[in-house]
Amino acid sequence: MNTSPKGAPVKTLRTVASSVAVLTVLWAGSAAAQSTTTSPACTWNCPVQLPYGLAVAEVTDGGSFVTLEDGSIWEIRMPQRPVASSWVPGDFVEVRNVLAPVERFEILLAHGESDYAEARFAGRKPIAGATGQQ
Repeated sequence: MNTSPKGAPVKTLRTVASSVAVLTVLWAGSAAAQSTTTSPACTWNCPVQLPYGLAVAEVTDGGSFVTLEDGSIWEIRMPQRPVASSWVPGDFVEVRNVLAPVERFEILLAHGESDYAEARFAGRKPIAGATGQQ
């Protein structure tokens, strides 16, 4: 056998370091590709860079649904419905990605530091005065 016990860990370390470098480059490229923004002309289902925020337009069914100023309607996950029911029109909410989504509730609507609700897209209302397809 031509393998040296002293050289084996160094070879393994080089392989691991190379793998980490390749994965880092792939991850960075993937993240850059996902951070897209849209033009102001985009009026429906447009890719946006999260987080961003909007004002609450309406809260219905005891916090089950929240409509934002852009006309998007969000279904709120059951445990957070009491929180969302306290929101009133004009409240500003930040729209973020949920890091570990449950039951396809992939968006987090955050009002302040501790007032938040997991949500999923439920539809869109036409906005008064908006142009373009709805």
